[in-house]
Amino acid sequence: MKRFLLSGGVLLGGSAILSKFLGLWRDRLFLDIFGAGEKIDLIFASFRIPDFFFFLLIGGTVSTLFLPRFTPLGEKEKTQFFSSFLWGVILLFGIFCGLGAMFTDSLSGIFAAGFELSLRQEMIPLARCLFGSVFLLSVSSVFAAFHQSKQQFLTIALAPVLYTGSICAGLYFWRDSFGLLTVGLAGVFGAFAHLMVNMNTFFVQQNKITWVWKKPVSAWKNFKSDFVFRVTNNAAFQINQSADVLIASFLIAGSVGAFSIGTNLGSVLLSIVGFSVANSAFPKLAKAKDDSATQKKIVGSSLGWIAFFTIPVAVIGVVFAQPILQLLFNLEGKSLEMATTVFFWTVLSLPAACCIPILARVFLASGDAKTPMKITAFSLLVATALAAVLSLRILPTEIAILGLAIGNFTASVLSASIFGVAVWRKLRI
Repeated sequence: MKRFLLSGGVLLGGSAILSKFLGLWRDRLFLDIFGAGEKIDLIFASFRIPDFFFFLLIGGTVSTLFLPRFTPLGEKEKTQFFSSFLWGVILLFGIFCGLGAMFTDSLSGIFAAGFELSLRQEMIPLARCLFGSVFLLSVSSVFAAFHQSKQQFLTIALAPVLYTGSICAGLYFWRDSFGLLTVGLAGVFGAFAHLMVNMNTFFVQQNKITWVWKKPVSAWKNFKSDFVFRVTNNAAFQINQSADVLIASFLIAGSVGAFSIGTNLGSVLLSIVGFSVANSAFPKLAKAKDDSATQKKIVGSSLGWIAFFTIPVAVIGVVFAQPILQLLFNLEGKSLEMATTVFFWTVLSLPAACCIPILARVFLASGDAKTPMKITAFSLLVATALAAVLSLRILPTEIAILGLAIGNFTASVLSASIFGVAVWRKLRI
């Protein structure tokens, strides 16, 4: 029983469930404190700016770059590679975050072009503060990748709970102290908690960091090209997410907030099930990269669990979309209508969306970043173009958010379908 409870899938799944509940409370606090109009749009748009760069360069690349190179090394070489990897992230992404904080004004004009100038000016202090939080999260992600390589998932499971919980606590206790900046300060505090739990565990286990750069040489071979492929792959998804926020900024007030709340809630099982299953299976897929039969069993089992959990939730979400949103967020009127539209289409595509992470990792485990990049880029390009045309050209203003919802649905279903065919062809024995 103890072994089962400490297994990667259970720990990561439990962590994701608790984090999602805290995330829902966080969004409810946003609405209770700042309302469902322009302020909530501003908050979600402010998060999108630093999040774009974090998930582009760090969130979707660290573990998939680190694990395949780290696993086959000897103990001394592992210390060298981890250390040089860590210093690289601290230096390079630190510089990047500093530049982002300096040029937040210009970035707000790109990511939220549809907002009035006065609203974009309100975004700047908050977005600058959030660049600090994503820097701390980037450093923490390197320590998390180390723990994942050892298949030690307790710390990885605890860190996001502390992160989201700290944000909720900060909002609850500081809500009247700093205005909108409360969101940014709470984010920095949460990111610091995330880093502390991952870093402290690393040192408690008597692991070491050395002053080295790009060693051992063998582990850094072709690193730049692999990094570029992974960033390009991430770029398609991040551009799609940012394009959705940009499109929503041109729609009626409250659209960015309604879209964010609807997609956050509708994709709740993506991290609870999709990414938890994929992250737990990825080390096994990497070890079995030359054994198609074993990989096939891992993928089949993973997809079975994903279907078991997501299909019933999708059915319930589709049938009871509006009551669920009313109960959780106390929305009403146009805000409720828009959020319900987004939630309905997002939860409808949930089973497909949750399959994508594990299917993509079949290729990443073998060092193939090109195939996921091509599939993701094509699917999201089609979906983003469809969303833009529907929302800005075809649909009436009062229901224009439906275009964004249909675009999200198309992205998940199309991507999962193409990935499914590609994996079937790759693992066919």
